[in-house]
Amino acid sequence: MNSTTSNPTSGPIPFPKSRRGEVAVATEADKAADCEHAAKIHELCRDTSMALQELRHGILNVLYDTMEKLNLNTMTLVQVLDERPSAVQELVDRDADGIRIEMIVEYLERLQTYYQQ
Repeated sequence: MNSTTSNPTSGPIPFPKSRRGEVAVATEADKAADCEHAAKIHELCRDTSMALQELRHGILNVLYDTMEKLNLNTMTLVQVLDERPSAVQELVDRDADGIRIEMIVEYLERLQTYYQQ
């Protein structure tokens, strides 16, 4: 049986030469630049984290203010927010440290829908 493709089965497979020998050793200037770059990235991450915390805090205050202005009782909030009574009680008590931003926004949207009805 003859193969229509020409695949040599013997002989070494040619690989490109390794360039490991061509890698330059990092100089002190390179190390200092890398360290400065890493410090800038760390500072940016810290600033971003702080900004997100402030944003979450602000959105949470909007939720608290909205709940206060609507003056709904806990059972109505349980129905509107579609949450367990204990979770709603935490909101009423302004103890919502574990709630994600996405959920806070969802609660605000649910309250808005309820108010517009």
